[in-house]
Amino acid sequence: MRATIKEVITSGLVIALSAALLWHFSNIWREGQHLILEPNRVILSLETGGLVVIFGFGVAIFVAALKQKNT
Repeated sequence: MRATIKEVITSGLVIALSAALLWHFSNIWREGQHLILEPNRVILSLETGGLVVIFGFGVAIFVAALKQKNT
């Protein structure tokens, strides 16, 4: 069984987002806190928009998987 392109992208995004969150949590464990500052509004907007797109992609894959299981 070969993985589809959606499965490969989804897996990669889950790994990347988990690694990013684990980095932040490891800083909290080591330093007791983790402060983030992004002074550039354009960069902050791009990062936020990218995460919204990733979230939407994840929801779409989830809904498609649910529909496939019900048919």
